[in-house]
Amino acid sequence: MRSLRGVALASLLASPVAANAQSVDDNAVAAADDAFGQSVGNERVGIYTTDEVRGFSPVDAGNARIEGLYFAPLAALPQRLVQGSRVRVGLTAQGYPFPAPTGIVDYDLNASETSRQLTLSVERGQFGSLVLYTDARLDPAADVTAYAGGTIRAQNRHEGGDFRSHILTAGLQWRPARGASLTGFFGLTRTYDDEAAPSIFPGGDYLPPEIERRRSIGQSWSDRDNTLRVAGAVLKLPHGPWLIEAGLFGTEREVAYNFTDLFSGMRPDGTTANRVMVIDPDNLDRMASGEARVARVLGDVRLGHRVTLSLRGKRGNRVFGGAQRVSLGESSLLFADERPKPDFAFGPDDRDRVSLVTGGIGYALTRPGRFSIDLALSLSRYRKTIELASVGAPAVTRETPITGSATANVNLLPGLTIYGGFVRGFEEVTVAPANASNRGEAPPAIETDQADLGVRYALAPDLSTVVGLFSITKPYFNVDDSAIYRELGSSRNRGIEFSLSGGLAPGLTLILGTVLLDATITGELVDAGVIGARPVGSVRRRSSLNLDWRLDGGTSPWSLDLAVESYSERVGNTANRLLVPRREVVDLGFRYRFELAATRALLRLQVANIFDDYSWQVSSNGAFQYTHNRRLLAELRFDLPT
Repeated sequence: MRSLRGVALASLLASPVAANAQSVDDNAVAAADDAFGQSVGNERVGIYTTDEVRGFSPVDAGNARIEGLYFAPLAALPQRLVQGSRVRVGLTAQGYPFPAPTGIVDYDLNASETSRQLTLSVERGQFGSLVLYTDARLDPAADVTAYAGGTIRAQNRHEGGDFRSHILTAGLQWRPARGASLTGFFGLTRTYDDEAAPSIFPGGDYLPPEIERRRSIGQSWSDRDNTLRVAGAVLKLPHGPWLIEAGLFGTEREVAYNFTDLFSGMRPDGTTANRVMVIDPDNLDRMASGEARVARVLGDVRLGHRVTLSLRGKRGNRVFGGAQRVSLGESSLLFADERPKPDFAFGPDDRDRVSLVTGGIGYALTRPGRFSIDLALSLSRYRKTIELASVGAPAVTRETPITGSATANVNLLPGLTIYGGFVRGFEEVTVAPANASNRGEAPPAIETDQADLGVRYALAPDLSTVVGLFSITKPYFNVDDSAIYRELGSSRNRGIEFSLSGGLAPGLTLILGTVLLDATITGELVDAGVIGARPVGSVRRRSSLNLDWRLDGGTSPWSLDLAVESYSERVGNTANRLLVPRREVVDLGFRYRFELAATRALLRLQVANIFDDYSWQVSSNGAFQYTHNRRLLAELRFDLPT
């Protein structure tokens, strides 16, 4: 029996392939192969994001990966550290040895790309914001690549006010043998002078009044300040039918000051009887996570087997709490209601420690071009300890959940693939929001289930469509009528997702996606009429359309692009009696590629929200903030000779 090589070996031992880092050639629409969510540099397409997949956040659930390896994030990764990300659900999540119910967000490192690069960019961001960034990649030796990147940002906020931030990143990759690599990286993001905008909570079944955009109505002394540090290493070592992969990642988030401006019980005229500022100081969150994985391939080019052993885990320590709540009394949203800066008097800190160790075994059976079956089984050991200053004894939770998955896809006809599967996972819960009396507290992890079934069909060599059904169940957490964040029942998100992506003609690329979502809650509080049957912030439909047209059959230096996002009505309160109207947002832009003194360059212009749609965002805790208005974005990017 011949050794499994070529197509079969590549399909069974494949790892995510990185795209080029931010450069003149970047184009998220042209790079995407489905409409389920992908980013390249600072561009994003698709119906899902890293914060929302099928009605949930995969990042909050702990379902992130760095180049396929388990990673527990604390916040969004520094923009220069990663060259892009991809949301993997349904068929695109198959092939992962250990998939997750809420989907997976997989990040590609800038330091893993090997091409030489020196890119400089100047951006005129929203409302006159200024952004400068650079990406540099050199090869000091034949088997070594060094990367460095940075960003300086002076951002004008759409709610009024501004903030400053800078990003520093670096990485080094050593390739001792063909296909083998060891990549180390570091990233830092510092954000400061970031004034908190009010979080609005209507006191009844009505929307807030239309607030004048760009007018700063926060408190000038509510400047938030936080720092995120990320470091890690990724090892990839193939040897014949063996593949060893390992990743170790450390993250630290330090919040010197965090302010939350709570505009609760808002009246129809935009006033409130008691505006409250929550000041939360000196929060520190540290997390170490990673995975070691060994895969062995057996079989031949006709039928291949892959066995994967994995050990992954995390250990985190968090200092939170001690927040001070300052009552500002009667206030209004319709003008800058500035108040004197209060004297701060903080309480004692609370602490949270979590550890998770998971051992897993996965098996894949593949016949190239015909079918693929993936099975996985994992056993975890979980421990969470919460020490609240107001409670004497710590609360300790221990779990030993068994999770697993069974997924498969079959090529019924040339170009026609049917897929499906079931996944049981163990996921984290979002921390208690600022309007909860137990603000910042993180409940223990929960067990979740997902089932999906779908079909992909290639309409043409460069054009394909995917239609899938899914159902996700998990416990439902939110703030109750006593302002305590806790489990209020069970949630089930069922839906249909659709993707059409690819080339319609030479130079013309389409990415079209829609998700129809039926998100429901069940439990005693729903039966008693205390809360409604739909989660706050949920929508029944979300659609996105992206078109990119590069003239002259894809050879012109000019290209035009169109982006449309459409949302159905959004649930605005727990009683489900307030609905935010549907909204559509249209962006228009163009690119011009040219050379300047032997330097490749790009001029990028975009008018975002061209029809100046005014609407409201609603978070899962019921907080309202108005949406971005029309704005001009411009960028001049240079790929310098290396």
